[in-house]
This record gives sequence, structure tokens and C-alpha cells, in this order.
Amino acid sequence: MLLPETCSIKIDGRGCELPPSYVVSIEAKEGEYMIAVVCDDHKDGMEHRLGAMQQAGKVPAGKIHFQPVKAVVTDCVAGMDEDYVEIELKRGVDSDRKP
Repeated sequence: MLLPETCSIKIDGRGCELPPSYVVSIEAKEGEYMIAVVCDDHKDGMEHRLGAMQQAGKVPAGKIHFQPVKAVVTDCVAGMDEDYVEIELKRGVDSDRKP
């Protein structure tokens, strides 16, 4: 699944420019729903906001999950140097780049 390059949080109408660290989902009776992606800085705020939205009935009631984002590389798709640079520098995630 291709994720957004930046956090889903907006503050004063401006989007957070940090890369996502977590995929946020809610596990409800009907299934699991992906809600957003958030950075480390906004994880707690998102959890409180979702709790309030659940109480107000705006999102499904259920357990809120924060799944860490991790880069996955397979041998069947060869990455170029630019791909690894983006993963390492832009997203702040270590990769398995071969020297």
C-alpha cells in the first residue's frame, strides 16, 4: 500500500510536513478501518482526538491501533539509489541498501 509522504494532521489549516511514523486504524465490530497516518509528534493528539470523536459518534467505536510504518524491500523489485536516499533521508527510516 502506498502511503502519503506526510503526516495527516493539520494545524491552523497547515499540514504537518513530517513523514508518517504510524498508520492509524480503528478495529470495530464490522472490520478494521484505516483512519490516517501520523508522525511521532502528533500520535498522542490523534489518539485523544479519535477518542473524543468516538464518544461523539463521528467515527466507529472500537480499539484504536497505531501500527509503525516500515519500509519493505523485496528481491523481485530492484530499488534505485534514489529510492533508498528518499527512504533514508526524507522519511528518516533505515533501509537495507546494499553497498
